[in-house]
Amino acid sequence: MTGHTITITGASGKLGRAISEELASRVPVSLVTLGTRSPESLQAFGASGYRVMPVNFDEPSSVEEAFRGAAAMLLICGHGSNETRIRQHMDAIDAAKRCSTGRIYYTSFTNPTKASLFPFAKVHEASEAHARASGLRYTFLRNNHYAENLETALQRAHTSGELSLPGARGKVAYIARQDVAAATAGALALSQVEASYELSGPEALDLFEVADLASEAWGRKITARDMPADEYRSLLIARGLSPFAAEGQVGIRLASGAGEYGEITRNAEQLAGRALRTMRQYLHTFSRETLTEPSPLGRV
Repeated sequence: MTGHTITITGASGKLGRAISEELASRVPVSLVTLGTRSPESLQAFGASGYRVMPVNFDEPSSVEEAFRGAAAMLLICGHGSNETRIRQHMDAIDAAKRCSTGRIYYTSFTNPTKASLFPFAKVHEASEAHARASGLRYTFLRNNHYAENLETALQRAHTSGELSLPGARGKVAYIARQDVAAATAGALALSQVEASYELSGPEALDLFEVADLASEAWGRKITARDMPADEYRSLLIARGLSPFAAEGQVGIRLASGAGEYGEITRNAEQLAGRALRTMRQYLHTFSRETLTEPSPLGRV
């Protein structure tokens, strides 16, 4: 799409890299700027024709340099406390306004309201509100739980035979990270885009149903258990998570149990232009590729 310049923040993260790769089949990569605190980590992308620039939300001049002249800016949700992320996101949106960026795209989350049981939903609510108030055009990409958020629990289940997390009875429309990336790239490449998209997977499952699918995929019986929140919190703290991060993990599982993430839409499939990976497919891939590797604690 000639002239449709795109700047991506947080481009060296897992989602940023995946989106960048997906964009290569949709727009000339010379029109894509990858912003990151660590440009050296994206040397391979630079060698492939992407523009790689240092972008640090705490250094406004670096942000403005990357945003200047962009038709689209993808703001990938950062890390840190709610207060830190809200400040950084607002600063980035303000910089986009000063640079007359054509449209802000923001990687939000399903049910981005302070009423959610997920504490980090406040970040998404505040960031969306600031984008709306900026006067710029905006698109919110509200992705559901990554299927990958279950990796640590699935690794435990493979060893113990029990898939155990709080909120086990709540249905969640899990979506694979690569499918979120494809849908996001699809939205960035569109000439006409909506103000928001709900990016869900193709099915909504509770953990008892996931356990049944894991039993089938792994050829052994896996049962599910609704773990008490206090037990999960203690488990996370024992692994070295900060109290703040642990509360986020506990909260997202309680929100899952309350049914906050059960809605299924076709937005992701339509934007990606392909069928989405099912949980059955994910579990088969997981058993082949993931069980022998260390797993992150999940994206919140």
